[in-house]
Amino acid sequence: MNYTVEIKNIESIRIAYMQYKGVVTESNKFFPNVFKSIKGNSNGSPFLCYYSLDKKSKIGELELCVPTNETPNKNGISVKETPRIKALCTTHIGSYENLFLAYEAITQYALEHSISLKMPFREVYIKGPGMFLKGNPNKYITEIIFPIEEVR
Repeated sequence: MNYTVEIKNIESIRIAYMQYKGVVTESNKFFPNVFKSIKGNSNGSPFLCYYSLDKKSKIGELELCVPTNETPNKNGISVKETPRIKALCTTHIGSYENLFLAYEAITQYALEHSISLKMPFREVYIKGPGMFLKGNPNKYITEIIFPIEEVR
């Protein structure tokens, strides 16, 4: 897949979120808790916000985030505004198994343009598996958003 990498201004959004530390691929088991806490009333695509990630062990510190105007019913779910950021972004279409290709495209673009990537970065699940049906992994759409230092 050819990736288009671009610099975007990402506006602040209000989210319900829960903190998670563990194997990244296991985090999806906890996403339903965030949705339940806001009675399913989201106003945007859910996303993971990565604060750290050990590539070898696949253990990370992240937040499971759902844009919403609802106030969560607690149970470990909080609410906050994300900061407005300038970011390198690309969109991946297909299975999560190939998501690393989108990260490689962003990393390559950053190197070629002397851009410093910052944490936390986001994986926004525009189209993915549903709560009950897996769907077609070849049609999943995931946006990667990486905050940047400055463009020189």
